[in-house]
Amino acid sequence: MRLARHKLTFEKFVIILAFLLVVVTGLFLILKPDDKPISDNSLPTTSDQQPKAPTAKKTAPLVNLQPVVDYWAAKQTGTTSVVVYDLANDKTVASLNPSEQYFTASLYKLFVAYIGYQKVADGTYNLSDTYLSGYNRGQCLDTMIRDSYSPCGEKMWNELGKSNLTTKMKAYGLKNTDLTGLTTSAKDTSIILKKIFNGDDLPAKYRKLYLDSMKTQPALYRRGLPSGFSKSVVYNKVGWNGQVEWHDGAIITLPSGRSYVVAVLTKNVGSQNIAELGKMIENKLTN
Repeated sequence: MRLARHKLTFEKFVIILAFLLVVVTGLFLILKPDDKPISDNSLPTTSDQQPKAPTAKKTAPLVNLQPVVDYWAAKQTGTTSVVVYDLANDKTVASLNPSEQYFTASLYKLFVAYIGYQKVADGTYNLSDTYLSGYNRGQCLDTMIRDSYSPCGEKMWNELGKSNLTTKMKAYGLKNTDLTGLTTSAKDTSIILKKIFNGDDLPAKYRKLYLDSMKTQPALYRRGLPSGFSKSVVYNKVGWNGQVEWHDGAIITLPSGRSYVVAVLTKNVGSQNIAELGKMIENKLTN
């Protein structure tokens, strides 16, 4: 009887062991990985797990505007200097006598206001400061650009220091600008316009104020480039001495959203001819 009980126990042990072997073998077959080796491409990557970073903005194709400027200049009897700068591609696309110096006329206010806004931004001055004949400082910065109001421009020009302003412009790479003798060039005008557009050393709040003053102006100051760029948004500042000097510096935003700087400095050319140049450039860029 005792031997039979042991025999029965041994048979149960064998049955249980066989069952366990079957179970283990089945699990191995189910969980066994493919024989094919795992490549790196099949593993999840960081870019698969997280949103991809946006790609760099592609620049639009360059448009060569030199033939347009040359054709226009050949028809003029006066002296002309022109720079057209493609802001998207950070490249000059037309240049004619870019470094020739001219009397600035009221174009000097473009440079003065740029430094004037910087001095407000760094806390030296405040927009609400009482300033001149009922104007506070902020109103003077606005009207010297929007309405070319000379008393505000002259006061700030003297306050900031003519030689200091000239030194600051030289540091920015403006080699032909003298804010003591009031001379500048088309190239230097294009540089300061580019800096305004980019907001270099100019916080967004003050850049916005500056551009607004250049955008909405009395018709008297919109007879040059703004009249020619009839389909575009034009931010500009003019300077003239009758029809002897007529200068126009502008940031142009086309209907497509592309922006350009156009600087035109002239003697004995006049606003109508500058408007014609604007029209020719706009037609080339929009057709």
